[in-house]
Amino acid sequence: MLIKRGVAIVMVTMGIFAVEVAMSLVPKGGLLFPSSAAAPGEFPDQWIHGSKSAMDNTDPAVQVHRYNDHTYILRENKAINYEGAFMYVFFGNGVALLIDQGSTSSPALFPLREVVDELIANWEAEFDQSSTHLIVANSHLHGDHYAAWNQFVDREDTTMVGLTHEEVMHYWGFSNYPDERLEFDLGGRNFVITGTPGHQSSEIAFYDEWTDLLYTGDMFYRGRLYLEDWDAWAASIKRLRAMADDYPVSHLINNHIEMTRMPTVDYPIGTTWQPSEPPMQMSLEMLDEAVTATQVIDQAGIYKYADFLIYNEVPWAYTTDP
Repeated sequence: MLIKRGVAIVMVTMGIFAVEVAMSLVPKGGLLFPSSAAAPGEFPDQWIHGSKSAMDNTDPAVQVHRYNDHTYILRENKAINYEGAFMYVFFGNGVALLIDQGSTSSPALFPLREVVDELIANWEAEFDQSSTHLIVANSHLHGDHYAAWNQFVDREDTTMVGLTHEEVMHYWGFSNYPDERLEFDLGGRNFVITGTPGHQSSEIAFYDEWTDLLYTGDMFYRGRLYLEDWDAWAASIKRLRAMADDYPVSHLINNHIEMTRMPTVDYPIGTTWQPSEPPMQMSLEMLDEAVTATQVIDQAGIYKYADFLIYNEVPWAYTTDP
């Protein structure tokens, strides 16, 4: 057991190859990722958000935003797929982690691998790196987040974590999912991983000790929180709040924007143009509101909050649209 900031952390035992890649490639004079203070970063003033006419949209298929030197946030063009899914690329020494692969499989429409390959090549050139190993992973196992997974299956120097519950649990090293916290070393950049089921039964959250970003995937974001298991989600929200009690959190980051800037009002399902989106990142105050919700909601239904909507055991086809 490792005691870190007063918290017991279970060290991950990964496969031999993953250990060699993620934990031993920290050369002398390499990139440093100290956890003593949050590495700063910036979000865009506005994300690409579709257009009135999807056919006339001229935005890139994938928006690439540089949060800081070693952290990138990608967004799928909503004119290609209304989900407008966010994806993430985190860099460490000799290794990169891609979380999620969007909602469109076709490389002609959604060339995610091409974008990621170019991103890695440019990053290597800028920071004197080479032979970066890519880990292709997922926050959870819903199709709007792994559609382009197939684009990476024949990529060299790549680890595909897998798309079954068993593969996900094995790769990260869970033996007591979802309760335990696992430590994952991404080439000298440390992450803490925990289980967050409720929206989907294999979902995980990532905390980056370098940036203090807490990634909450689909289980908590500015939109319709479709919950298949209320008790599991309530426990997951409390688990995230406990993590935020033990680690400093700069922002909560996630997978979608479905809300408008008007409190409690979302965009209709299938919307491909969202000109009045709020920011993607969320605050601990919003997380606290979700914790409060777990203490008062006791039956299935739709519950409206200023920055998110809880669809407690409500079919996905249902909506709050008038």
